Formats: sequence, structure tokens, C-alpha cells
Amino acid sequence: MLFSFWRQRSLFIELTKREFSGKYRGSFGGIFWSFAQPLFMLAVYTVAFGVILQARWGGVGSTSEYALLLFAGLIVFNIFSEVLSKAATLVTTNPNFVKKVVFPLELLPVVVVATALLHAFIALGVWAVGYALLIGFPHWTLIFFPLVLVSFVPVVLGLGWLLSSIGVLVKDISQLTGLLNHTLLFLTPIFYSIESAPSMIQKALMLNPLSFIVEQLRLVLFYGGIPNFTGLILYFVIASLFAVLTFLLFRWVRPSFADIL
Repeated sequence: MLFSFWRQRSLFIELTKREFSGKYRGSFGGIFWSFAQPLFMLAVYTVAFGVILQARWGGVGSTSEYALLLFAGLIVFNIFSEVLSKAATLVTTNPNFVKKVVFPLELLPVVVVATALLHAFIALGVWAVGYALLIGFPHWTLIFFPLVLVSFVPVVLGLGWLLSSIGVLVKDISQLTGLLNHTLLFLTPIFYSIESAPSMIQKALMLNPLSFIVEQLRLVLFYGGIPNFTGLILYFVIASLFAVLTFLLFRWVRPSFADIL
């Protein structure tokens, strides 16, 4: 599987460029919006939750700390959300690719994941600038940011292959992913500390595959802690197994795409 993707790296790079730039093509601000949007959202969260609602992380801390912790969690969730919202219609909105036997359709979810990761790194830059202005120089443990994301990549890759293959067979999937997106936003410790939830709820929240990554990202970005390497390796192994299984599913149902579309 990896060898196959390596051979298609040139196509992958071109498709990723097109996907990334296509979001801002024709707009007056162009690529500027990729920086302005996360910066604007950080300002909105600070005012809405910190100033108006007087929210504090775990009941303590300042407005700026709450906003930075919230934004760090959203970096992870936005990757997941971008893949979730696009994957179900990824094949059905590209029927011209389906008719080309030689085109590697399985590359489409990979391109969406790569674009989401690029946006995550831009958001990290905005977060680091915000941290420097509001609190001080960011912790050196920020260098573990890519490591945490690497552990998360197989989850979103698997999600992309799973939903894009099922989305061709079942059109209602795109409606369900919208509901799932909103539900998971509140079932993931984004707006609140997981320690603030009752003990039984905490166990349920940790079953959410996003929770561990969100907690690890906050640890290395905000608290200056060393990530749980054992946990990340175990997470990566299980996530990779999920990704391989969904990739095989995608390859298995692909021959039926042309007939259905």
C-alpha cells in the first residue's frame, strides 16, 4: 500500500496543491484567509467564552488560558471534521475520475487528509503567536506536535476510505456525517476539561478516539509536558490496523463505483 502511494507521489502533490488553493480560488484575500480564519476564530472564542461567559478551564485560570486550551483542542477536531464532512461525497462528486480505470481513486481521501493537516499547521502557527502575545514564549515541547498528529493520521485516513466507499453505496451517509460531526464536537473534551466531568462520564469520553489525541496535544502545546510515547505508539498501531482494513474495503467495492454512478 505504501509503495503504491510512493509511486503516485507526483499526482498526490498536484492534487493537494489544487485542493488547498481551490478553497480560496477567486476570493479577494486568497491564501490570506488560511491565516485570517483561525486568527479570527481565536479572537471570537476569547471574547465569547472568556469575556462574555466568564468560562475558566477547570474552574480556574484566565480568559486567555481558556481560549488557548480551547483552540488547541479544535486543531485536532477540525482535522477530523474536515475529513468527515468531505469523505462521504468524495467519489460521487468526482465521477470523471471513476470512469478512468487508471486513476487511483484511493488517493482522494489521502489528499483531503493532507489538506486538513496543512490547515492544522497554519492553525498551530496562529496558536503559537497567540500564546507568545498572551502568556509568553511557547514551551519547547511544541516540537512534539507533528508526532501527535502522525499518530492521528491513520484514524482520519481510515475514516476517509470508509466513508468515501460507503458514501457511493448509501447516499444517506452524508446526512449522518453532519449529525455525527455536531455530536462529536460536544462529546470530545474541546470546550471543557475532561477532569471536570463525572468519573463515569470521563471513562466514556476516553472511548472517543479524539479525546486521547486532544489531551496529548494540549499536554505538549500548553502544559509543556512530554507526550505519552507508549500510548501514542499503541494508538498508532490500532489506528493503522483500522486504516488498512478500510483501505481493503475501498479496493473491494471500487469495481462497483462505475456501475452505480
